[in-house]
Amino acid sequence: MLAQHLHSRHLNLELHRPMLDDEAQVATFYLWNLSGQLVGYQQYRPNGDKKAANSPREGKYFTYKKQPTLAVWGVESLHLTPDVVFLTEGVFDAARLTERGYSALAVLSNNPSPDLANWLACLNRRVVAVCDDDAAGRKLAKFGDQAVYMTAKDLGDSTDEEVTELLATFG
Repeated sequence: MLAQHLHSRHLNLELHRPMLDDEAQVATFYLWNLSGQLVGYQQYRPNGDKKAANSPREGKYFTYKKQPTLAVWGVESLHLTPDVVFLTEGVFDAARLTERGYSALAVLSNNPSPDLANWLACLNRRVVAVCDDDAAGRKLAKFGDQAVYMTAKDLGDSTDEEVTELLATFG
């Protein structure tokens, strides 16, 4: 079942509320801007082909965003405490943090929009970019007040102990 798979990927279905199509095996995550407007979506197919880059029918991931606009996933996780928001590349990276009560946003891109820096400044809190140790991660790092690089694997695939160790730094 699709919900069980998403739960195994640490996604809090109560908080994030994706649209699930069990027959097609597709989860749709809605993307919002800071004004609360729906500006896009990302579809996830657990059995999709990761090499079919942004293919709406065959790819593991397909992202649509209204252009030009800034869209992120995870706005529903933003809250007043703690004073930090984590910035990640993907939904399942951010889900590892939101399941523990932290604010986390996924930019769903390896090349975030320059408008992202202005948008993040509006949040008035410290931004920690949790980056893969690659070229895309180095791009994402530029949008954080601080950057943490995941050296062994990406955050979404990390063990609970590795996530706990990462979060211990930010209390």
